[in-house]
Amino acid sequence: GGLRPGNVSAAVLLCFCSRFSAFLRLLALPPPDMSVNYAAGLSEYEHKGKCGLPENFDPPEELERKALELADLVRNASYVVVHTGAGISTSSGIPDFRGPRGVWTMEEQGLEPKFDTTFEEARPSKTHMALVALQKIGLVKYVVSQNVDGLHVRSGFPRDKLSELHGNMFVEECTKCGKQYVRDSVVGTMGLKATGRLCDVKKARGLRACRGKLRDTILDWEDSLPERDLSLADEACRKSDLAITLGSSLQIKPSSNLPLNTKKRGGKLVIVNLQATKLDRHSDLRIFGYIDEVVAKLMKHLGIEIPKWEGPQVVETAEAIKPEVEILLPVKAYFTSKPKTKVKRQSRDIEEEGASGSDSLLPAPLKANGSFKQEDCNTFESKRVKLEPVMV
Repeated sequence: GGLRPGNVSAAVLLCFCSRFSAFLRLLALPPPDMSVNYAAGLSEYEHKGKCGLPENFDPPEELERKALELADLVRNASYVVVHTGAGISTSSGIPDFRGPRGVWTMEEQGLEPKFDTTFEEARPSKTHMALVALQKIGLVKYVVSQNVDGLHVRSGFPRDKLSELHGNMFVEECTKCGKQYVRDSVVGTMGLKATGRLCDVKKARGLRACRGKLRDTILDWEDSLPERDLSLADEACRKSDLAITLGSSLQIKPSSNLPLNTKKRGGKLVIVNLQATKLDRHSDLRIFGYIDEVVAKLMKHLGIEIPKWEGPQVVETAEAIKPEVEILLPVKAYFTSKPKTKVKRQSRDIEEEGASGSDSLLPAPLKANGSFKQEDCNTFESKRVKLEPVMV
């Protein structure tokens, strides 16, 4: 009868040993595979927006008509900004968040989301590559993305024409000097945490390297958006006379409000998404269709071929064809007439000549009498850097 002092001590010791053993087992578990499901690494958060809304589809004839109207809007615009969400990467095997089979939708239903690939294995979609082509010929001036999958950067879209408002799974940044490293695999942490690596930027006059701590760029729910990316995105939206949103439910602020900056200044707004969005009533053109299908139709009407992806590459800066350079330049010539550029990609030097395009002509603002001259090639030169391997 009853607990004796000796029995109590034994019970406490047994309980402690049991808990400590469980703790040791927890330490031995591998970390979550963030290359598959980055959302699993986010902190708990209740207000994730409306999930699982029904998807709508325009009839084929109406979809074709709207794609033609979109092409006319793009041709006549002087400053196009494209806003991209998770919907442009679903064809790459990365699920969205609030679609019928989205990550948050499945979570609400007590189900596990399905992943067809990893971030490292995912290939840029037709839409990613179309945006690369449109930027190169000056039709798209800037892209604002909420995606963290890194597919814009890995597709070759220039980083100085891109704001990644929620971060990039492949990028880590020095907390001391601000240098960013684009890696060939995910950096391994989330929530702006230290990755365990140090900055190797050399200081002036032969002094030792910076040695600042590197951290990931992925935002958690309560983190503030990166000031530089947000400022550049806001500036681009205020300049824009046409905002196109692709594959975004437009539920996350402040990203979702940026397209309105264009609308408030007299510009036009196009929304392409299968589910309804809160900005639908402000749109000048609303398209319900798969993003890749709509973009493929757009490119066809513009007479521009979607380039093929040749593997991951990083383009830091790139200049589009300047409007004042009045040349008669077939799109195919643009992609094939550039001088060969040595590109370091995943520690391998390769020669790239550029992707092939169609024989169609550029839009009216870029048309004039004349011919393409070799000395004009420097207009298209871009600064490329290698994908840095993650050093463990």
